[in-house]
Amino acid sequence: MRQGTTLTFSRYLTSRSLTRSLLYALTLTLFGLSGLVGCDDESSPTSEGGSRIAGEEPIAGEELVAGEEPIAGEEPVAGEEPVAGEEPIAGEEPAGGAWPTTEGPRGVQIPDGVELTELTAVQLNNGLSEELTLELPDDVVSVTMIALSDEQHMVTVQEFIGPDGEALVSANPPGVMITQFDSFVSPFPGPFKSPNRVAVASTAIGTLLAPNNPNVSLTPGVWTYQLAARNASTGMPADVAVDLLIMVRRGEEPTNGVLDVHLHFTGSHGWTAESAPTDPEFQIALERLREFYRAVNVRIGEVTYDDISEEFRTTDAGSMPNSVLHQIYAQNQYSTGVALFFVERITSPFGGGAIGGIAGGTPGPSLVPSTPRSGVVVATEVEPDARAIGHIMGHETGHFLGLYHTSEMLVQNTHDQLDDTPQGQEGNTNLMFPTVTAGDASLSQDQGWVMRRNMNVFPDHLTSESAE
Repeated sequence: MRQGTTLTFSRYLTSRSLTRSLLYALTLTLFGLSGLVGCDDESSPTSEGGSRIAGEEPIAGEELVAGEEPIAGEEPVAGEEPVAGEEPIAGEEPAGGAWPTTEGPRGVQIPDGVELTELTAVQLNNGLSEELTLELPDDVVSVTMIALSDEQHMVTVQEFIGPDGEALVSANPPGVMITQFDSFVSPFPGPFKSPNRVAVASTAIGTLLAPNNPNVSLTPGVWTYQLAARNASTGMPADVAVDLLIMVRRGEEPTNGVLDVHLHFTGSHGWTAESAPTDPEFQIALERLREFYRAVNVRIGEVTYDDISEEFRTTDAGSMPNSVLHQIYAQNQYSTGVALFFVERITSPFGGGAIGGIAGGTPGPSLVPSTPRSGVVVATEVEPDARAIGHIMGHETGHFLGLYHTSEMLVQNTHDQLDDTPQGQEGNTNLMFPTVTAGDASLSQDQGWVMRRNMNVFPDHLTSESAE
């Protein structure tokens, strides 16, 4: 078992001979999905201790690619009838799904303390919407915006500006130089380099979580924001109508939280909804996820087990519209927590490597089921060790909750915006460093701060001791 294998695939690591449209398609796959535990780069093996990313450093944190073809550790179970399941694990911590919710549009379960506004058919002309406004209350904790389009378009929140004129997100962030390289690899480089980072745009879904680092804050009053969209094939500004969900969390500082997880099996690694609740290896992986999050006061609550078709056991990386990956995400029927899909492998569009995992966004579309981005995919045969799979589960779910890599491998001097995560190789024991390992890893307190502001993490209605 190698420790420290890089599981990243980068959207930036592309041949110069690729057309701009293909580059954008790959960019949204690498930046708009979240990588498994590492970065978004191809990697090459080193002599000992695993793989290291070759050449350049990756960006955004969504797909995880390993540097060599994985060897399946065991034959997957095939041919059995799907078994839907929600069987609890023996001895598991109390479920967290009892927090009061109200059903809203698109099947969204709105937890108490969250206000949801839906704007339908927001028109964008030549790639931009009009400036829109949002009034935030005195007790605002966080804001999530989810822009929903079709898979022919990339959409993002390009401007988010406070009542005092301070831009948390901007097409031209103050004091930041947007280089030609930045513009070439991303259709919206400004938001990615803004004080409140917005991930590279994705097809069909664009998301914003604010604040996503303790160095920025939300003030009460009227905010202005603007959406931007491009054609996914050409990269050109688009004329398109999108729907927008805006969630505002109100109340006190979230010092703890509970996250439901919904597990979906293809038969990869021999795991099914029937076998996984008592399979020792799977429970090792799941317990590792619990340990990572418990340390930052995020308790794993309800755990459900379901099977999906074994035809999804191998998936693509979601580089193009209507991909297999997006079909997998759309299998998620749950409107709380995070859905994890276990596949055997994720094929790289570049060949010569395997992706360890992908998340539906950084962050993913909180509380919204059945979209082309509604979940996390984990490849079980890249690093079949149960603890390594647990690392991947924690890393990719971290992306879905809004965490970036501690340092991007593809773009030099690009780090997360958290003060307590070491930069570069010094951060290699952090769960969001772009490698996967069966060895020790952990999250920082600032990373927990971000996760607890995500709408998927409900306030914990049990005693605070249960999250410690």
